Amino acid sequence: MARFEIQRSLFQRWVKITIDKDAVRAEPGALSYMRGSVQVDTPLPSFGTAIKCRIADEPLIRPRYTGTGEIYLSSTFGGYYIFEVDEKPWILESGAYWASEDSVNLGLHREAMLTSYWAGEGFIDFQTKVSGRGRVVLNAHGPVEEVNLGNETISVDGKLVIARSADVTYRVARPTKSLFSYWLSGEELHRQYRGPGKVLLVSTPYFRWDAGTATAPATPPASSPAEA
Repeated sequence: MARFEIQRSLFQRWVKITIDKDAVRAEPGALSYMRGSVQVDTPLPSFGTAIKCRIADEPLIRPRYTGTGEIYLSSTFGGYYIFEVDEKPWILESGAYWASEDSVNLGLHREAMLTSYWAGEGFIDFQTKVSGRGRVVLNAHGPVEEVNLGNETISVDGKLVIARSADVTYRVARPTKSLFSYWLSGEELHRQYRGPGKVLLVSTPYFRWDAGTATAPATPPASSPAEA
C-alpha cells in the first residue's frame, strides 16, 4: 500500500509518496523528483473521455508511477489534504486533484447546464470524479473541514467546497429571499450544497498563500520533517 505524507519547510508544503511494488497517479507536471526503482507511464484515456477533457479543460493524461521508491511532488504556499475513498464516488472541484492510489478510478462528472452557467463555468462543466477504494490527495489553499450535511443545506460564497460525495448536489441561488434585498446586500450568488453526504470545505487560506503562487518552484528537501 502506498504511503502519502505531507511535509513542510520554509512556509511551503509538498507530498512525499512511498511505494513498495505499488502504483500511484498524480497530476501532470506535479513531479519534483523521485528516488529508487520507479517507472513512469501514461495510460491513455478513451476517445470519448479525451473529447470531454478537451471541452472541460481538464488534464487528459495523469502519469502513473510504478515500482519501489520515493516520489516527491512540487511544493506550494498552500497545502494538501489526504482522504479515503471507499466505494462511494466523490466529485472534485476543478484543480483540486493532486494524486491518488492506482486503485482509485478517475473519471468525469458533468454538472447541469444552468447550474454551471450561473456558477460562472459556462454551459459545459466537467469535473474530476474519483471512485473505487484508496487514498486521494487534494490541493487545498487552507485547512480542510469535513462537513457531514445530513440532508441539510450549506451555502458558500465561491469555490470554498473543494470536494463533495456524489450524493450531494449543488445549485446556485441568491443568499437573500427577495431580489431587492439581493441588490442591496452586495453579496454574490452563492453555491448551495445539499444531500445526505459530506463536503470538504476550505474557508481560510494558509499564511503566505497570497504572497506566493499556487505552486512554488523550489525543490523540497528529502530530509525535512513530516506533517501528518
